Amino acid sequence: MKNVIKQTLIASAAALALSVSGAANAADGSYPSKTITMICTHGAGGDTDYNARLISRLLEKELGVSVVVKNVTGANGSVALTQYKDEKPDGYTLIATNTIAMASNEASGLSDFGYTAFEPVAIYGKQCGENIIVKADTPYKTLDELIDATKANPEKIKLGIAFGGSSYIAASVIADEKKSQFALVDAGGNAPNRMTTLLGGNIDATIVPYTIAKEYAESGKVRFLATLMSERLPAAPDIPTVKECGVTNLTVDTLYGILAPKGTDAAIVKKINDAILKIVNENQEYKDEIRRYNYQDPYALNVQDTIARLKAQRELMMGFSKYLN
Repeated sequence: MKNVIKQTLIASAAALALSVSGAANAADGSYPSKTITMICTHGAGGDTDYNARLISRLLEKELGVSVVVKNVTGANGSVALTQYKDEKPDGYTLIATNTIAMASNEASGLSDFGYTAFEPVAIYGKQCGENIIVKADTPYKTLDELIDATKANPEKIKLGIAFGGSSYIAASVIADEKKSQFALVDAGGNAPNRMTTLLGGNIDATIVPYTIAKEYAESGKVRFLATLMSERLPAAPDIPTVKECGVTNLTVDTLYGILAPKGTDAAIVKKINDAILKIVNENQEYKDEIRRYNYQDPYALNVQDTIARLKAQRELMMGFSKYLN
């Protein structure tokens, strides 16, 4: 019996020593020493995926190891977050997501956890804004015209959204405040899929990031009606905000974030955050790509400010829970 107790104590001491050693290694520069896997919560081709792949490619140069992006999709990002929430917290599995999807999933009950179930690493970018769009051959020139058409034809005009996501929140708030009567269609959490569904004529309107719809608008296939952002996008000053269209309580400013499993060593989190801040603030290739794709200036927060911003966005989304539940 004494031998068993002795062996148990030795094993516990060894585990503690390993833990302390791991923290020291992170601090003394030996982390990372192998490939990092970046789990992207949304599908290939979308804005969350693009930003994750760009930052991962440049992180390879800063950290000196491969950073491989793996898309794990479903349920507006909650499948990946659930699957990797309890991954080994050794710094070699990270999760790239967008903040509004994560917060809205919690507010809707789609997930029973939020950012506090992870170690936030960084917020590293701003989306160009979700936009309400229609096909250009429709008669709707403004959001009010589209809403009026739903009232004249209740449950006939199909709005493609991702249930539980920001597009569903938008549809719910518009129905509450403007008494719209859309037929809501789950067109998936992947914005390019929603665009394809709209162009194919299977829905009449949808909500996608500006960058996804810009090319189609310029070619005369779709029309922008409003942005969900709190302010007009500088690159598209003619697109009004939904607030300007009379939807006073709706604001969605989507940010891109990186998380680590709960318990990841603070030294590892800081090292990754420092690398991201260096890329965002100093790497000209990154700046050029972000301005081209996101139509926003480069933007990143340190760990403390990341946590504060995630908290604020969670509170915003929880305020929409009455629509989501």
